[in-house]
Amino acid sequence: MSERPARRDEEEEGRARHSRARLVAACALVFLVALGVRALQWQDNRHYFLPFAGMSGEYKAHALTLVRGDLRGFLQGPDPPSDANVVKHPPGYPLLMAAVYALFGESDWALRLVHIALDSLAAVLVVLIALELLPLSVAFSAGLLVALSPQLAYHSFALVPDPLAAPPILAALLLLLRARRSARVAHAVAAGALVGLSCWLRSNALLLPFFMAALAPLLVARGRRLRFAAALVGASLACILPVTIRNAVYFRSFIPLSLSAGITLVEGIGVYDKEGRFGLPSSDYGVTKWEAETYGRPDYLGTRFAPDGVERERNRVRAGLRVMRREPVWFLGVMLHRAFSMPRLARVETIARSPATTRPLELPEGATPAQRVAPSQFTPADPSSTRLNFGVLTGLDPPLTFDGDAPGALFVSQPLAVERGTDYILRIPLRVERGSLVVEVLDARDRSLISATPVVHPINYLDYTADTQPFVNVERPFVTGDASQVLVAIRNGGARGGPFAASAREAELFALGPSSHTWTRLPRAVLRPVQKLFLTAVMLPLTLVGLLRLARARRWAALAVLLVVPVYYMSVQSALWTEFRYVMAMHYTLFILSAAGLHSISKTLTNGARRLFDKPRRTRA
Repeated sequence: MSERPARRDEEEEGRARHSRARLVAACALVFLVALGVRALQWQDNRHYFLPFAGMSGEYKAHALTLVRGDLRGFLQGPDPPSDANVVKHPPGYPLLMAAVYALFGESDWALRLVHIALDSLAAVLVVLIALELLPLSVAFSAGLLVALSPQLAYHSFALVPDPLAAPPILAALLLLLRARRSARVAHAVAAGALVGLSCWLRSNALLLPFFMAALAPLLVARGRRLRFAAALVGASLACILPVTIRNAVYFRSFIPLSLSAGITLVEGIGVYDKEGRFGLPSSDYGVTKWEAETYGRPDYLGTRFAPDGVERERNRVRAGLRVMRREPVWFLGVMLHRAFSMPRLARVETIARSPATTRPLELPEGATPAQRVAPSQFTPADPSSTRLNFGVLTGLDPPLTFDGDAPGALFVSQPLAVERGTDYILRIPLRVERGSLVVEVLDARDRSLISATPVVHPINYLDYTADTQPFVNVERPFVTGDASQVLVAIRNGGARGGPFAASAREAELFALGPSSHTWTRLPRAVLRPVQKLFLTAVMLPLTLVGLLRLARARRWAALAVLLVVPVYYMSVQSALWTEFRYVMAMHYTLFILSAAGLHSISKTLTNGARRLFDKPRRTRA
């Protein structure tokens, strides 16, 4: 009789080992897929990753102050409290940069490796969070969605703190879910500290611990809830307290983490105030110009946080609050519009079908183009369009001038002969006076996209006129692959069209040499079509289906944990100007709901197909 319990224990232990092995394999695979996707996406963008370059430079300058051993300058800046540039962001990310630079030298490559590794780890955390609520198959799918997402991959290697602020929040959510079993205060303390760590990187999650503490009735037994919630909030506040003390000592003000809420509040109102009723600007430069004129301080122009940085930020907050008090219904409508736009996935580049060039892009002086495209060689993509006007091409070297509001492709060049399997650079001088443009390189055979420039906008600190906007050389490397002829196309940069006015001069193609890393074309051919499915029109319905599935099953605690971060950002961040990178953390948990929705739909279709095929068999029987 003693052999049966022993055999049963061995079987249970074997199943547990098998389950752990499956989990480890699933996490390892998700991590490797995430790592590979981000490596390929960085390879595609590393030469011309223009977004966030200015912000990255500010963080780097702050970090190098510490690397040089100037601790006092790192803490207070050159002239506190007037120069408040060091408190326009929390100190966590400059500290991380300084640590990486101290270990590996001033290497942005090493820092990006840290970014990519931590963001890949976030995909594993998503697997573990989902596994607390759902079967391993759903958890694995959720991790794969995060790993494959072009939006998360594209932002992962930007040298700004936004992508790194998400993993601590995900780890805090995992601890909250683990607290359901033990309700240990240690879980609450660790979760609060992790949110505080996220705030050291990015201050957007400052009030998130209060939202998490509100989940205590769903997670913890009666009698322990208040202690659990207090421990969570207290640990978070204790974590950010050193930053608050630094700000009080050097800047003589109560600044919990950082400045910048005021400038984003003002700009957010200015963007939505289409009629200009409130007189508030909609850009960083516009804010400084408005302040210079309002306060009679020409030295404010072009500088956001010096001189008088703290006082100017307070005045911005007051200006925003005046609008909120004056037009509460209008501002509530703005908040709702922002909130419902937050679940939308950002438009970013997917993995390219061909590997990007690995060659240096600095052309030698006097390099001869392999091909030239004169302005007169561009023809309208749609000659019948009545929404496009273009200038008459006369003279020796006239630019192609055009305006209108036609969406999509505007002009296309004649086919240009290129060498197969070769790296090239496209260079085209553009002057954008209004709206935005994108320049594309297309395969002449089927007009499939080979490469595209980032969206080109007017220079925002100059007036939007032809007299002040200069021609700017827009360059883009591309790899021909198996294409023997390419087209150069100019299209409207707006997602749905929109007014534009611009000019273009002669385009040039420069050959760099044979391509390398051609072996990556196989994984690219697999990953690129999958990434194209990451659209709001696809993912949002899946998310809603997953939400309804959990609601029908009355999984209220699971829903609360998965929705606490999205609800927080949609209710708090919506009061300020927002971008996808500000609310990235909410999309990790939304992908868990998307995975649940995907499995629910696939299960329904599978059961329907099984019943359909089983019916004839039963009839014959």
